[in-house]
Amino acid sequence: MNSKGRMLTVLEGRRADLVPVAPHWWGNYKFEIAGKDYLLDCWTDGPGMVPVYQAFFERFRPDWLHLSGGYPRRWRGIPSGEYRGIRVGERMFLVAPDGSRDEILADGNLRSSKREERDLSTPGAVRRAIDEDLANFRVTTADDIVATGYTDHAAALVREYGDSVFVCVNVGAPGMLAFGSERYQESLMALYDYPEGVKRLVWRRYEAALEPAKAFARVGVHGWLISEDMAGADTFSPRMYQEILYPADCWFFEQISRLGLVPMVYFCGDVRPLVSLIRDSGAHGLLIEDNRKTFAFDLVQMVKELQGKVCLFGNIDTTDLLLRGRPSEVELAVRQQLAAAEYGPFVVANGSPLAPGTPPENVQAMVDAARRYGRVSW
Repeated sequence: MNSKGRMLTVLEGRRADLVPVAPHWWGNYKFEIAGKDYLLDCWTDGPGMVPVYQAFFERFRPDWLHLSGGYPRRWRGIPSGEYRGIRVGERMFLVAPDGSRDEILADGNLRSSKREERDLSTPGAVRRAIDEDLANFRVTTADDIVATGYTDHAAALVREYGDSVFVCVNVGAPGMLAFGSERYQESLMALYDYPEGVKRLVWRRYEAALEPAKAFARVGVHGWLISEDMAGADTFSPRMYQEILYPADCWFFEQISRLGLVPMVYFCGDVRPLVSLIRDSGAHGLLIEDNRKTFAFDLVQMVKELQGKVCLFGNIDTTDLLLRGRPSEVELAVRQQLAAAEYGPFVVANGSPLAPGTPPENVQAMVDAARRYGRVSW
């Protein structure tokens, strides 16, 4: 059984020949493995990103390709590959072919992209802002997404690896923060001041979020993973999640399945009170965060609660063990987490994106240990 078959088997709730291993490598770390600087080198197009993904995959040979949502062929009217990032002292700049510069901020955004903040100081202002967003809502179609090049990296990687490796695209979930995490407090207040408006906005966003999935389905990717980074029970009450977001999640996962993709969800925060909901949501894979803050996950118990309907991904510690530990400690952690695989579908994984500076030997130790000890009997 190859890597693709292994992943598809456990995501269908069945036992594979080996427990798959899928490091969480969305984000910056793959640039480091490719000898690049994320903040300076991410301003490129799909073909420019393909070698970055190849470098990581060929170095560690995991069971999946963990892709981002894409890169445009042109940006501000100029081919994306013609931009270059530079450092000037402690500052960073994106330089266009004509020599004009835009400062790259520490959060990875450009200074010119900073938007003027709206007034959200009163319940009335929140209501007006949501109604305005609904009235002005625009959807980028799958045709436009493909035509502008956002699927180019995935298409190339599917052609090279798609017969033998599970190719998954990971995008942010639309979520239920009306104004995003940048206006976190106001977004929370909107849930109380104007819940019916938030519900309508949630549905519009999830309907629009189906278009990128359609686009990537056309180029042959296998999995579609959304990151619910602001929906854990340590952030919102389970009842609020069930009333506002859960119906949209269920609908969305069903639509993803109809596209021929495997629907998956990454939940940040405390997902324990939501496991029974996720089990019946239509998702086939559940990724969880590292043990942290005020919660720790019992993986065996979670696999049992999921009842074979959803494959659980492990949560080996990213920011302490993988970043600062030794390969022997990583191997021990893999062996401990593999106990969960005796009770149902499971994938060896870390709980957060691999951190810059992580020793490659530790990532390799995770992959090797899963291959060495990953035979289960359920």
